[in-house]
Formats: sequence, C-alpha cells, structure tokens
Amino acid sequence: WISLLNALTGASGASPVPLGAYVAVAEGGCVITEGGRLDSKEKGTLNPGSCIEVVATRIEEGTVRGLIAAGGHVTLFVLNGASTNRLAAMGGTKNPDGGRMFAMPVPLGTYQVVQNGLSVTTGLSMNSPVSMKLKVNACAEIAETRVEGGRVRGRLTAVGYGGVAKEVSGWMSLFEPTQRWAKIVCFKGGRPISPHQQQEQAQAQA
Repeated sequence: WISLLNALTGASGASPVPLGAYVAVAEGGCVITEGGRLDSKEKGTLNPGSCIEVVATRIEEGTVRGLIAAGGHVTLFVLNGASTNRLAAMGGTKNPDGGRMFAMPVPLGTYQVVQNGLSVTTGLSMNSPVSMKLKVNACAEIAETRVEGGRVRGRLTAVGYGGVAKEVSGWMSLFEPTQRWAKIVCFKGGRPISPHQQQEQAQAQA
C-alpha cells in the first residue's frame, strides 16, 4: 500500500498518469502492439513527433503502457529499475531519475497563441462551428487535450488578451508534427515553465 493523499494537509503522495494527448519522443519511434503485454504482436510504429491520444494506462513489467484511441498499446515510459533485454532494445529518452520516456504527455495550463486568427470551435472536431478567433499573444487556459486528425486540440476554459480575461468554452488547435498554433507558458496550477522545459517541449513538438 502507498499513501495517495493526506486529507488533513492536502499533500499528495502520488500522481496519476495523465490521459489525453501525448507526443512520441523515442528516437527510434514508439512500437504499437495489439495488446497491453510487452510481448504482444506488433502492429506498427509511431515516428518521433507523432501525436497520439491515450485513453487508459496500465503497468507491465515496470513499464507504463497506454491504450491509444486509434487502437493498440504503446510504451509511455519505463520506471527506474526496470531492466530487461526487451526494454533495453526499445531505447527511449533517458530521464534524470534513470527511467526512460517514450511518449511525453502534452501539459495542461496556459498557452500563448503564436499564429494570428486561431479559430476556437464549439466542439472537438476542427469542422465544428467557429465561436471566436484569437489574436497573436492571446492566452488560453487549457483544461483537457485530445487528438483529432493527428493534431493536438485543447479545451479552453478562459482566454485573456490585453489584460482582459473572460471565461469561454470551446476547443482550439495547439500543434501537430509540422506546425504549431500555441505554446505553453505556464503549467496547470500556476507553476511557470523553465527555459529547460521550454526547450524540451519545443523538441517534442518539433
């Protein structure tokens, strides 16, 4: 057993693996398997920079696996201490704690628009009706991420521009492998993004 939350202090002992949009960051790509087990039959490979939507997670042999919306399972990251020949051959990006990252979650928080006239739609689909357009440098609070047509989409709860903020409801495009419409400037909860983290996000979304 482990402590998840101290109800008196509010301190968290563990955080859930996020669901939603992820970006493949392993140099050799991310292998898609039919089942959740590591030895399941392979059905394809995601190129680095590919955007996927994870709808459920599980742990297999010290490896966090994700069920993707398009069908199949991928390795998200390998926990520190998990060591098998199969995992070693899979590569991945090494973390400071000794683990390896294969797909990076798209963070929630405040995003800044980098292309003028960015459409906000009423639904997840890019074909949904447009409710407003955002100017360059406008900021949007993103509370959820999904993947639609290979593009990461974010659900807005508020927008701000020129010192004026208002609550909104809708979806906007964040980025896809070859193009970006908005960049993260502050993580959910108000934690600012460091220059090193900005570089990591740019590399993952390049």
